Amino acid sequence: MTTIRINIKELYALAFNKLRDAGYPEKVAEEVADVLVHADSRGVHSHGVIRVEHYCHRLAEGGMNAEAALSIEHIAPSVAILDGDDGMGHCAMIAATKEAMRLAKENSLGFVSVKNTSHCGALSYFAQMAAEQGLISIAMTQTDTCVAPFGGAERFWGTNPIAFGFPVENGDPVIIDMATSATAFGKLLHAKETGSDIALGLAIDKDGIETTDPHAATTLLPFGQHKGSGLALAIDALTGMLVGGNFSNHIVRMYDDYDKMRKLASLMIVIDPSKFGGHSFAGMMAQMVMELHQVKPAPGFDKVMAPNEPQIAYLADCEKNGVPITESIYQYLSRT
Repeated sequence: MTTIRINIKELYALAFNKLRDAGYPEKVAEEVADVLVHADSRGVHSHGVIRVEHYCHRLAEGGMNAEAALSIEHIAPSVAILDGDDGMGHCAMIAATKEAMRLAKENSLGFVSVKNTSHCGALSYFAQMAAEQGLISIAMTQTDTCVAPFGGAERFWGTNPIAFGFPVENGDPVIIDMATSATAFGKLLHAKETGSDIALGLAIDKDGIETTDPHAATTLLPFGQHKGSGLALAIDALTGMLVGGNFSNHIVRMYDDYDKMRKLASLMIVIDPSKFGGHSFAGMMAQMVMELHQVKPAPGFDKVMAPNEPQIAYLADCEKNGVPITESIYQYLSRT
């Protein structure tokens, strides 16, 4: 599969135009395109512009509310529930992050649950929003099922990702963004798109046997066996179940039932570290990163890196040489 390099601004424009032309309002198209290009320019292509076609298809089939009117209900000084009105999850999470940041600055903590939403893209985007304001964040979201529980041979959990963001004095924030599955489902899509295999231990086929063929893979495995499976349960409980929504196999599937609203739930927690004594949290994080770099590297590694540093290096390359995307995706985005 041919891969080409696209200037970051051009890639954003292509995604924005496609979403707007599909019927999304300009503000929605702007926010979604920004989240998608954020992912692609950091090497997380599973959550990048590869998703545009799906968002357009779901809108056309009636499974997305293009004119969603977001609303927020405050239930305690630090706690709120945001209703996404069945619109784009990216927009709901941006709004939830802004509100959680506001609450954290006022009350030390901001806890905003999100309900009636859809796929929100890479959680690292929202974690970075908070970290850039000197705040700590924890973001999580449920997804439809594609992961076997530990000991199971069929799907029960979603990939149910979780992300953490930490400010670093005079440096890039530390961002930890990971699925509770052994790999993100979008990486299977990317492997199919690029004609590459996946590593062993990531997925099983219809018979419950591990496979490296992304076309034969029907179900992902949890990372760390029982550990990832347990975290997936916790995230379903803290998102969908907390606001009376769905969980597990009750969630509308992303690549099926295109005419149905997905009713996903997410959660954004933001903490203001400046409220916890007079010390500089961001300064201590900078010291931690420095000392982490001083750890003797294992054979095969040049240095020990902090989370997000590989993504920052990837972004620098994309800013210089363009974002690599498959030619088929470029052709789709360019088609009028």
